[in-house]
Amino acid sequence: MAFNNVGAQMWLDEGKETTWWYTRDGGANYGTQFASADIKISDPANPGAIVVADQQGKQLTFDGVTWTTIYYVRLTNVGPGAANFNLQGGGMA
Repeated sequence: MAFNNVGAQMWLDEGKETTWWYTRDGGANYGTQFASADIKISDPANPGAIVVADQQGKQLTFDGVTWTTIYYVRLTNVGPGAANFNLQGGGMA
């Protein structure tokens, strides 16, 4: 199942990276999931920023009562310019 427009939007300058974690439906296990940048706008002075997603990961945690699945992705802005985005993605189908 695909997802778009997830999480708060953030600006990421060219050459910078960030790691995001996300859960689906309160931590349900959706199997293999991949996420990427849902780019909203790029820097008007340098439109066309490319945000690369890699280091996809999945963690299963247990608090003594409930199992929770947490997904991770590293996002790197390779430019040109800054980009404003949140997450989009989905599973293998």
